[in-house]
Amino acid sequence: MKRLTSEIIVEASPQNIWDILADIPAYPEWNNSTRIVPDGKKPDEITYGLTAVRPNGQEVSWRLTGRMLDRRKPNLIAWRLGMPGFVFLRMSYALTPHGTGTHVLFSAEVSGFVPRIFPNHFPNLLPAPMAGTLRALKRRAEMRGSRPASVPGKKSRHGGPPPRRR
Repeated sequence: MKRLTSEIIVEASPQNIWDILADIPAYPEWNNSTRIVPDGKKPDEITYGLTAVRPNGQEVSWRLTGRMLDRRKPNLIAWRLGMPGFVFLRMSYALTPHGTGTHVLFSAEVSGFVPRIFPNHFPNLLPAPMAGTLRALKRRAEMRGSRPASVPGKKSRHGGPPPRRR
């Protein structure tokens, strides 16, 4: 199993950050690194979309189904994603008070058949989207609850397929 982490200090309370992370349908409003879509019928089931860039510049998109594992307000939120027999990811945000703000630790534990065959695949792909998610979370939380205005003409990609090459 490989464990990857990314962390950031956010000038907001753990409660505020937890509320942002727990509002799954609002992810597209603040996060263009990943997209999480709840299942309409099963509230703990989700689809997680991610677009990452390989070291050679090639974009890779995935969509994995999963389940919310842990929601300990206001200090932890976690889910498990994967394709049985191939790859599993356990992703979590641990929130710890830090002065007037919060230390946010984003962890991804990767296991399964694919990571054993390609041990450098996920360590090369996940750090940039993880860091991007944390930067977006910081911006959102430090806006003190105001909604960001959408940028006209800018279409963000949320874990969808990469653009077509011409």
